[in-house]
Amino acid sequence: MASAIRGMWHHLSQQPESYERKHYYTFGRVLGAGTFGEVREAVFTPDGRRVAVKVIRKTALNGDEQMVLKEIDIVRHLHHPHIVQLLDWFESKDKYYLVFQLCTGGELFDKICDYGRFTEEDAVKLIRCGFESIAYLHSHNIVHRDIKPENLIFLDESEGAPLMLADFGIARIMKSDDEVLNTLCGSFGYAAPEILLRLGHGKPVDIWSMGVVTFSTLCGYSPFHQYKDPRSLIMGMQSDNVEFDDRFWWGISDYAKDFIRRCLRADQHDRMTAEQALQHPWLSGEHVSTRDLLPDVLHNFNARATLRRAVLKIQAVNRMRRLSQNHGSGSSGSSGNNSFNSDKDMPAAYDNSRNQADVAADGSTSTAPAAAANGSADTNPTIPGGWTG
Repeated sequence: MASAIRGMWHHLSQQPESYERKHYYTFGRVLGAGTFGEVREAVFTPDGRRVAVKVIRKTALNGDEQMVLKEIDIVRHLHHPHIVQLLDWFESKDKYYLVFQLCTGGELFDKICDYGRFTEEDAVKLIRCGFESIAYLHSHNIVHRDIKPENLIFLDESEGAPLMLADFGIARIMKSDDEVLNTLCGSFGYAAPEILLRLGHGKPVDIWSMGVVTFSTLCGYSPFHQYKDPRSLIMGMQSDNVEFDDRFWWGISDYAKDFIRRCLRADQHDRMTAEQALQHPWLSGEHVSTRDLLPDVLHNFNARATLRRAVLKIQAVNRMRRLSQNHGSGSSGSSGNNSFNSDKDMPAAYDNSRNQADVAADGSTSTAPAAAANGSADTNPTIPGGWTG
């Protein structure tokens, strides 16, 4: 009888059956908002568990709802201590709800800035967590494609909290190790050169991105900060010449520099694999300096944050100007403010944690953050809603 009543209600309300699961959650504060929706804290009422719910507006997907289904298909099978877990998902007639493990410890760089002291040994522990999660993904033929500090977050605020990899909005399951992906994607400043040059890419893009993260973690700035425009940036990335400024890198071990160079090889076939990275002497933690890196990291990171805020203000003004021009001309053009642009504008990957606006190479006012995710040759999954844990 009850099931018949629920079925009638779904029919009359035009709500999908999985929408019934929303009643298990009590929604709280908004944790972040972006182009595609928002992330809200919630409580799973049957056991009182606090969770994070990614709420995605279907209208914002411009008909490409497979973006969400692909993310669900990837993340629901992942069980690793350093990967944020998808716990549940359901949909209404106008929204998707993805229920994730709640992480409250803050982003990688923000947490580092809160350290009283930060050494190369501390960096090794964090970077090893990142590579362990990537090795797990790659062993399952999954490439993340958007590794960056904002997607490396701590589970909670405790001193030994694990570092977690999040946001699989543009991740892909590869059919084989030889499959070549061609989508222009990733966050500018962290995306590998083969992505920007449209040479075809695969798992090595995650190694490149973690190489940039490793470099930045040790000094607070990007390895390509000196390049002020996209063309020179790409040339610099192809040069295989990573520069370690003695002002900030004195005392840091040669093993760290060798590790970074092996991650940032321009030829993707010459880069270390994730498993090889885990076997590198640097990640053993036995060959590291004890110098406190925090003063330099704080100085360089705060300078980057100041620039980033300035760029966000410029973007807001430009966005309003474009919208005004489009309205005046009767055009329905896309603002495209958060995506890579190639021959045509492509939709930015949905990231509800923030309205991203990364600075190109952390040193210019060129912007191209959260990645573009257009269609690919991936199969389109059809997945029932439901608790995955």
